[in-house]
Amino acid sequence: MILKFFSTIDKEVQVDVFFKPKTLLKTMSNSRTGYQIIFLDIEMQEMNGIEVARRLRELEKDFLLVFITGYDNYMLESFEVLPFRYVLKPIDSEKLEPILQQIMIELEHHMQYLFYKVGKKHCQLRIRDIVVISSELGRKVRVDLVDKRDAQFYFKLKKLLKLLPNSHFFQINRGIIINMNYITGIIGDQITLENGMTVYISRGNRKKFKQAYTEFSERSMGI
Repeated sequence: MILKFFSTIDKEVQVDVFFKPKTLLKTMSNSRTGYQIIFLDIEMQEMNGIEVARRLRELEKDFLLVFITGYDNYMLESFEVLPFRYVLKPIDSEKLEPILQQIMIELEHHMQYLFYKVGKKHCQLRIRDIVVISSELGRKVRVDLVDKRDAQFYFKLKKLLKLLPNSHFFQINRGIIINMNYITGIIGDQITLENGMTVYISRGNRKKFKQAYTEFSERSMGI
């Protein structure tokens, strides 16, 4: 039903099915970015779904959680794990599609992701976690994240810049895009980032960067 819904709105998605909660927890602990949406049964043999949700929230805060249950008496207990919606069994398209529509609205407004492919695998990164993007080998880019991890894949830097919010990202030279949220210092043409990296603004971009960073700082301070 989930795949059928997304096919009707021309959205390509990856759906993984887990039959054991411990397998899901292991996958989440090893995952680069986790999942945007998790549908979780409350009554399971290995573990209670609410306990699974607690552990998932410890691993990853930023996903939408939808509980599937045959009863509504778990609602109060589950508030602490921030469920987005509940689906009461039995599940059918009439119940599920409105929730999926609400999920799409929520994702578009509050969770911005960068989607890319490595081979045949579909991957994603939270845009807000990106510190700097660099490209030295033509189409191959490296994305450094705030948690010190990085991702490398094939993508044109110019095309990538168009996918990022220009209110936060700026291309400071031919091969580097930075997230201005993570700037810790600027001396002349030298920028220091939160992850310890030092990058340099090209001469041709200095004036534009100064204007962009001034506007960014004013927005951040509510001016």
